[in-house]
Amino acid sequence: MKKLIALALAGAMVFSLPVMAATSPSAAAVVASSSKAAAADTSDTVEGVPASVVSAAASVGMSIGEYMNNTVVSVPGLDSVTPIGQGGHILINGAPSNVTFNLGKPALAAVNSAKAQAAALGGKVLNVVTVSSHIGGFSTAQVNYYMKGVKTGQLVKVYQLVNGQWVELGVAEVRDDHVVVDMTSFGTLAFIEVPGAAAPVAEAPAAE
Repeated sequence: MKKLIALALAGAMVFSLPVMAATSPSAAAVVASSSKAAAADTSDTVEGVPASVVSAAASVGMSIGEYMNNTVVSVPGLDSVTPIGQGGHILINGAPSNVTFNLGKPALAAVNSAKAQAAALGGKVLNVVTVSSHIGGFSTAQVNYYMKGVKTGQLVKVYQLVNGQWVELGVAEVRDDHVVVDMTSFGTLAFIEVPGAAAPVAEAPAAE
């Protein structure tokens, strides 16, 4: 009897652990995991990964780590990329949701266009991604993007490619490793760091 109870408890733990892990991964862990997996993806097959996942990742030009963790850590045409991930917790039409926006790699033409936009601003492209989801559409969405290395107070502008033109989106917040963006539709986004005004230097108190 005790043996049966022990087996039942062990079975319950096996089934419950993945659920717990899936509901609360940190964005930092997701990007770190993806970066490591991307570096390890040197062949067409990875031990323990279903062939369907390998095929799906290859079909969209992503590493297995990027595809499985919804991150983009490398982009064609960019030598230096700030890793980006999206882990849900999106406000859709002002209300919390369980929706996650899917990230993908952009066309090279879009990357080159983003680089030209950044040059016009005197800035630097941090990343360029495509954004989509299973939901049909929305009026507004406030999306928290995890961007490893971004610092609080850093000036990051976000643009969406619309009919061949870059349209600036509202940035609600930039804090350590996060850029929160206000969106009204899916599409290709460019995250561009722009130069900001230097902080004023406090004057030294006059000697008495």
